[in-house]
Amino acid sequence: MNLSHIEAFVQVAQHGSVSEAARQLNCNRTKLSMAIKALEKELDTPLFVRSGNNLELSEAGKAVFKDCESLLITASRIQQTCQHIRGDFTAEVWIARDDAIPDETWQQLSHRLNNKYPATTFNIVLASSGDLSNLVETKQVDFAFGIDYERVDDPRIEFTPIAKIRMMSVCNANHPLGQLRRVSDDKLRNAMQVTLAYLNEKDNPELLPFSLKHIGFSSFDYILSTIRTEAAWGVLPEPLIRHLLRDETLSVIKHTYGLTQEEYCMFSSSGMEAHPGMLWLCDKLSDYLFDF
Repeated sequence: MNLSHIEAFVQVAQHGSVSEAARQLNCNRTKLSMAIKALEKELDTPLFVRSGNNLELSEAGKAVFKDCESLLITASRIQQTCQHIRGDFTAEVWIARDDAIPDETWQQLSHRLNNKYPATTFNIVLASSGDLSNLVETKQVDFAFGIDYERVDDPRIEFTPIAKIRMMSVCNANHPLGQLRRVSDDKLRNAMQVTLAYLNEKDNPELLPFSLKHIGFSSFDYILSTIRTEAAWGVLPEPLIRHLLRDETLSVIKHTYGLTQEEYCMFSSSGMEAHPGMLWLCDKLSDYLFDF
């Protein structure tokens, strides 16, 4: 079986249409349709039920989908293993990261990473926590670092836990919510919330706003800035706000979910051999978060 035909089948099954899969893959719709028809002819089985422009997996398509995904992952792993044995590592690595960890820490780590692996070019871009997994899945970046809000078993993505990170519901110290010994659901729901926004098309219940009134930003730093200047509350990672809690600029809201823990992870494609620089980065981030 042709792997490109299998990839076409998996992509169309995931996106529900040939046009959307072609857009994601940046390829021709006709070529994608022909690949699926070639696979169906080889298997002598229809993999989709077609109704106008809509495509749904047939019973056969549903039965073989997971195996096709696994086959693509295995093929990727074989390629990565051979590259590793040859001693080949990507000369250019793209990394996405959220801003749960302060910018100055990332700048220091970036400079050390560059000095330690001078033969590799590292491109580090800022992204919303909710988009990290999707950026790796769609191969826009090679690796991503940040808070894992996905909580799904996705065979295409490998999640490497680095450390637990504490998330805190906070407001300005002089905000009415900060004065209460106990904050009810109703009071919190009726207060303006600054929440995390992301472009990933998949709904993520972990990132749904709690309040009836809310404004969204893709950056924790923007959330923090708005909390400090507006009568609003939001959920922020401890590394970003510890100094503001210590000097009592911010207050932790005394609510059932005022303090929670999330996993800080490295995201990578399943079967992808990690660049040694990424393993080094995991160690340094783990050391940093250990103090929290």
